[in-house]
Amino acid sequence: MSEIRRQRPTRTPIGAGNVLTAQQRPGYVRRFVNDVDGRVERFIEAGYEPVKTPMADTSDPKAGKASILSNVVRKPVGGGMHAVLMEIPEYWHAEDQAARQREVDAIEETMAPNEDEGQFGKVEIKR
Repeated sequence: MSEIRRQRPTRTPIGAGNVLTAQQRPGYVRRFVNDVDGRVERFIEAGYEPVKTPMADTSDPKAGKASILSNVVRKPVGGGMHAVLMEIPEYWHAEDQAARQREVDAIEETMAPNEDEGQFGKVEIKR
């Protein structure tokens, strides 16, 4: 092995560097929200709050170091865009997920076959 290769720092593959994860805070659910087209403001209106302490983000080293602008944890996500680390209380998150599931259940209910109408046709075995 050449001297140059031995002195080079450990290589991190390109595909391993795009994972955005953050340490979870007990009682809260955290996620990164792209700061584009008013998304951060919409999340704030829905009860999310930006994470404002640098120690709160001890994220996966594969995602790179977070930068703190205006005390908000932000990370570059490419194309000049940043994502903001936001959190919401677990019980609000659970309520939101339950509401989304009710919407899915209502849509799926309309897809159930009606056997009386024969939506799937009929199979006859002739002997």
